[in-house]
Amino acid sequence: MSNTPDASTAGSSSSETLTLRIDGMSCAHCVRAVRDALADVPGATVERVDIGGATVAYDPSRTSPAALADAVRDAGYEPAGV
Repeated sequence: MSNTPDASTAGSSSSETLTLRIDGMSCAHCVRAVRDALADVPGATVERVDIGGATVAYDPSRTSPAALADAVRDAGYEPAGV
């Protein structure tokens, strides 16, 4: 899991970017399930979901990397290294 400030908002606390490696994804259904789970987290904006990973912009005043990882787990997948 990478937790780095978004380049366009570095120095600002309004948005950060999280990249997750996700185990257990193997098809388009998996991608859709993870995308939907992450999109339901308040303060999160899904930037990309592919088999095996996702990138999400999030507002740290509204959510956290742990909450995003929990959403992935709740969808039935395992964030690697979290």
